[in-house]
Amino acid sequence: MSTRFVFFLFLSCTAFVAHADTCVNDTIKKHKPKTEKVLIQAPGTDLGEDCKKIEVIRTVIEQAISIGAPTYNQGNHIGCYMIYEGAAYKILYRHANKCRKVTSLLEAALEEAQGDHTATEKAWIMRIAFDQILGVPTTTK
Repeated sequence: MSTRFVFFLFLSCTAFVAHADTCVNDTIKKHKPKTEKVLIQAPGTDLGEDCKKIEVIRTVIEQAISIGAPTYNQGNHIGCYMIYEGAAYKILYRHANKCRKVTSLLEAALEEAQGDHTATEKAWIMRIAFDQILGVPTTTK
């Protein structure tokens, strides 16, 4: 290879890496919440009325949040969403026929998250659904 081509390739790669780093930092800064807000007031625990497995479902959700929330806080919003999505599908696979209200809520959240949303929005769509099942308000910090 000629020296010019190698030099051109080096400059192109350097410019790409420098620009990619700026884009990532810019994206992370845009989505950091500044204050604590209540996003939605969760309903009571009536979601478990028709569900004998509500405690098992709540345990799955709490485990997902215990992993997903720190992942989100580290800036990996798509990773957080994927953890929440996996937990929702696990619940649907195991308990869909036993818990109609929970099933309906999770299916609606998953369908909404499949729309044209950012990774941040997708994670929050799932988190709001989870908090509704848990019967707690959804807040950001």
